[in-house]
Amino acid sequence: MKKIYIGIAAAVVIVIAALTFFKMKDSSLDKVIEKVKAYDKYALTCNMEMVENDELKSYLVNVSYLKEKKNEYYKVELYDKSLNQSQIIVKNPDGVFVLTPTLNQIFKFQSEWPNNSPKPYIYQSLIELLEKGEVEKIKTGYQVKCEVTYPNDSRVVAQEIIFDKSLAPKQVTVLDKDEAEIITADFTDFKTDVKLGKDNFNEKKVLEKSTNEYSNVSSELPLYPVALMGSTLDSEKVSTIDGTTNHILKFTGDKNFTVIETPVTASEEVAVETVSGEVIDLVDGVAFYNDGQLMMMKSGVLCKLYSQDLNKDEMVNVISSMQTSSLK
Repeated sequence: MKKIYIGIAAAVVIVIAALTFFKMKDSSLDKVIEKVKAYDKYALTCNMEMVENDELKSYLVNVSYLKEKKNEYYKVELYDKSLNQSQIIVKNPDGVFVLTPTLNQIFKFQSEWPNNSPKPYIYQSLIELLEKGEVEKIKTGYQVKCEVTYPNDSRVVAQEIIFDKSLAPKQVTVLDKDEAEIITADFTDFKTDVKLGKDNFNEKKVLEKSTNEYSNVSSELPLYPVALMGSTLDSEKVSTIDGTTNHILKFTGDKNFTVIETPVTASEEVAVETVSGEVIDLVDGVAFYNDGQLMMMKSGVLCKLYSQDLNKDEMVNVISSMQTSSLK
């Protein structure tokens, strides 16, 4: 009988020790989370790959963040490795700005970007998922898996994140329902001891600094969509008005739509255009939607999609799939 009591006592001790361990582990992680949530600045770099319409796109992504009083400042540079072109998104108290350095062009709009949807390269978004996801302690840090939705990509159902022990991001994988990888981001740098001021987030100063870094690449026109929504190319023509050339593609079938492509040339002075309508937040940039029209800058080309048959998500699929491959 004495041995039974000893055995029971030992089991109780083991259970208490285990509970104490997990409580200490959770408490330790909570403390680190509270610490990183208080960061008022950071800079990170990652290599990001996206699968879109069976095409692999590769980007170098640089992000800078500054919090000063109640204002949050962001700068995200998405460098397309194949085109040697960069699109930069800046947020400051004056609004959100999409910069295209090769064109000396700025689009201004009002939005809650980047906090209106998850992004694999925004640190705050990753920490938010850490807090609500399934966390597993691994040898190098923490692995997190969380159900997630991307508003303009219905394929996305989950996201896996690996942090080191100090919660610096190491890798992000975005998955579909079959656990196939849609987006991967491998982080090469994450620093919080960086010198950043408000001038680093002034849209015109950012554009001026970036303009000379990239060649003025213009895609071979016209671009053709891969996502056709059950339609086929019905007609194709070129129209020149006041020296501006427009490529007009008309598609008919299950869903009728028209694409107008205008190559944009760099101006000597900074061109700032305020855009109204709804901002469509994409992982690799933004598009603008307004009553049956979707506009997006792609590879130095202003693409406008018009349709009364396509819904907004279908229009995003079409314009995101534009590339130089011929349909003929």
